[in-house]
Amino acid sequence: MKQKMKNFALLMVTGCFITMNVYAESNAISASVGGAVGAGGTSTVLLVDYEHAFTDNFALSGRVGHLSYSYSDEVYEEDGNGPGAQISAKFYPSGNALHNLYFGVGLGIWKMEGEWTDDKDTRWPTSDSISTSNAEIHGELGWRLGEEVQFVPSLQVGTFLSTEAMLAQFISLNLGISFVF
Repeated sequence: MKQKMKNFALLMVTGCFITMNVYAESNAISASVGGAVGAGGTSTVLLVDYEHAFTDNFALSGRVGHLSYSYSDEVYEEDGNGPGAQISAKFYPSGNALHNLYFGVGLGIWKMEGEWTDDKDTRWPTSDSISTSNAEIHGELGWRLGEEVQFVPSLQVGTFLSTEAMLAQFISLNLGISFVF
């Protein structure tokens, strides 16, 4: 009886994966650059992305990248940069995954190194370095224009979950090129 249950469970799991892969039509590799300006800060991000469509409406994306940021006000300034990674789930309402409009949500982690100065225009400013890992959550909206070679403008809105660096809420406009196969 136990063996029959194991075989049934294996058949069910295999059937689910086969069903999912029947709809998988494409993969995409993208490179993009993005950035944000506002609230005393600027940032630039470079990303390389792999995306796989699991159904006609659903895809998962994995990204690696490099983030640089700068923040300054009357008394404090901070500059930092570092590598990071994101994963995103994307929904394509047109039913043509990896093409046209998409909405996504995701998580990321960034390892940042930086320098800060407090009381910067005073006689005794305080300076130090910072090294931190920052988790972030984000939503995204994008449009894949083209068939096999695509221009991909997108907008990411999110927040960093750490208070160690001057990273907080962000809105990043990204422009990329993607190759669908």
